[in-house]
Amino acid sequence: MRVSKGGKTYQALPASGVSGILINVLGRLVFRVTDQEGGFRDYTILHDDLSVTIEGDSLASFYIDESGDEDILDHSPNVLGITPEKG
Repeated sequence: MRVSKGGKTYQALPASGVSGILINVLGRLVFRVTDQEGGFRDYTILHDDLSVTIEGDSLASFYIDESGDEDILDHSPNVLGITPEKG
């Protein structure tokens, strides 16, 4: 369906069920969707309350800041080469 948004015309397609990755491109977080030929399209994320599910094979971990400043989501420790602290 063709729609006008912010003074531009777009083709609006349902995004439900589409798989992709969140990626930082030049300081801008985008949703990258690849096609069967290996090409991709990056979508700027404007949706402010989109549900996200992290798949089991994504090699991701939550890092809880023990000082309470900032909790983060990043690659798993083994991907980053981080070893557990002793003690």
